[in-house]
Amino acid sequence: MFSDAQIKDLSAKLDQKHVKTRTQSGRSLSYIEGWHAIAEANRIFGFSAWHRETVEMRMVSEKQRKIGASQKDGWSVSYVARVRVSVGDIIRDGYGSGHGIDADLGLAHESAVKEGETDAMKRAFMTLGNPFGLALYDKDQANV
Repeated sequence: MFSDAQIKDLSAKLDQKHVKTRTQSGRSLSYIEGWHAIAEANRIFGFSAWHRETVEMRMVSEKQRKIGASQKDGWSVSYVARVRVSVGDIIRDGYGSGHGIDADLGLAHESAVKEGETDAMKRAFMTLGNPFGLALYDKDQANV
């Protein structure tokens, strides 16, 4: 299915300059950004040779809460998503979640939906190789 050049690209190490980190629940997490996954798909497969589809999007939480330093009234919203990535006959699904916090309920939903879709897309792409973040799942990150 993949050309020799594509197999070489999919087997290559993930360039450290594309790895970002954030702290969550007291742990440092490594990740790639969503735009980078899309750019890599365009580079490796071609702009019109892959497809992304949001198969499922489900709200799992919507709560009023205090937000910011001023503790103003706001909202916390969470979604789970399933995204399918197709490259020719190869199909991969990924699940992800997104969380939005805002004083405006609509903006909290928008943020959560976008984050959930991007997270799920990255998890689907990850199964295709190191340039899509697979290398980050190895605790030693030997392929970064």
